[in-house]
Amino acid sequence: MSTPPRTFRFGAIHSHRGDARAWADSAIEVEALGYSTLLVPDTLWTPSPFLVLTAAAASTSTLRLGTWVLSAPLRRPAEVVRETTTIQELSGGRFELGIGAGRPGGDVDAATLGAEWGSPRHRVDRVHEVVTAAHAQIKPAPDIVIAGQGERMLRIAGAAASTLALPVSPDTDLDQLAALTDRVMTIAGDGLELSLSVTGVGDDIPDWLRQQLGLTPEGLRRSGAVALLSGDVERDADTLTRLRDRTGISYLTVSAAFAVRLAPLVARLAGR
Repeated sequence: MSTPPRTFRFGAIHSHRGDARAWADSAIEVEALGYSTLLVPDTLWTPSPFLVLTAAAASTSTLRLGTWVLSAPLRRPAEVVRETTTIQELSGGRFELGIGAGRPGGDVDAATLGAEWGSPRHRVDRVHEVVTAAHAQIKPAPDIVIAGQGERMLRIAGAAASTLALPVSPDTDLDQLAALTDRVMTIAGDGLELSLSVTGVGDDIPDWLRQQLGLTPEGLRRSGAVALLSGDVERDADTLTRLRDRTGISYLTVSAAFAVRLAPLVARLAGR
């Protein structure tokens, strides 16, 4: 790496249903476990991220709060500015605006909402519009997290974001990931914090990986999937440290289902 490695931090991704008290309790637990950030997806079958993150903001003092990630085609820039300004005020500046050009299948959400999905170029244009508006109109401006790996998205991230979330296949191995991060640094520069989502822990992987992609823990291990952790703290700490040394990735996000189980690893690495 050409620059000193960033310190590790960890985010917990929550998408459960529940009342404000349940969300407050989840946020308090995530904060106590040592996670840097509580993250909420932006889909039609999960809660509205700005609303539930507001409940989380009211019950915590250091926990950062982020969208993971907003689908830019579904939201006008002025809407994002309004919502982000409010949660920045309520949280004392702890909000991280995560945004992308839309996940696969996001066109179904767009049709349901009566929003224009548009071409890939149109969707990336919208990301740029939202990020530009956030920087210009929100004080203090939130940290920007961009999810993507296309050349234009990388250029936008390099110019305007703090963090780049790498949307890679769950079975990506270390060499493949290193090739991607080398490309990121060539296009976007080396100033971005790089983020990777943990696929699973030991034999525990999300049901959707089994049902939709036909993946199994055994198959992921055979493929050398770098984002599948073992569950052994020292082994995983070594794995993530070597991953950071090779790729620069220092921000790991985990499903809420694994948050408690991985807390000892978070305690071992966070801030180091």
